[in-house]
Amino acid sequence: MTKVIATTVPADSALQPSLAESDFYDAYEAPLPLEAATLSPTEIFLHASRTTPRWIDTLMRIRNRVVRLFGLKDVGAIGANAKAPEAYQVGDRIGIFSIFGKTEDELVLGIDDRHLDVRVSVMKSYRNGLPYFVVSTVVQIHNLLGRLYMMPVGRIHPFVVKSMMRRAEV
Repeated sequence: MTKVIATTVPADSALQPSLAESDFYDAYEAPLPLEAATLSPTEIFLHASRTTPRWIDTLMRIRNRVVRLFGLKDVGAIGANAKAPEAYQVGDRIGIFSIFGKTEDELVLGIDDRHLDVRVSVMKSYRNGLPYFVVSTVVQIHNLLGRLYMMPVGRIHPFVVKSMMRRAEV
């Protein structure tokens, strides 16, 4: 199983400038097998979202039912569509997210809602000649509903991200 460890948001990530104003952020890194070193950040995300554990899908269904009662977005399931990785462009949806930025080394995804805005970065890099990837999340809370929402989500989020990263068949 892939080893996933907590880390910092990479200094060259597009999310870095938003950290000072954020209400929540975290980052996790995992090695990429050498045979996966040529994968794009979009391909890495697609691999991870295709292997979403059942318990995460269940949590997302419960989340979507509950938030509709408060007038928030039902974002659907995490799993991404079956579109070719290179076909995704800024503005497209990929799973529950919209694409906010896409470079050779980083994919920036996000969801904006009235209670909070979320950005997720999937960034590929090298250390000592070995490939790895970092998944960073930054949240900007807008109101009391966002603070209440993040109380359970902030605790569950690390388990979700690490589980998806471990199961990514890259």
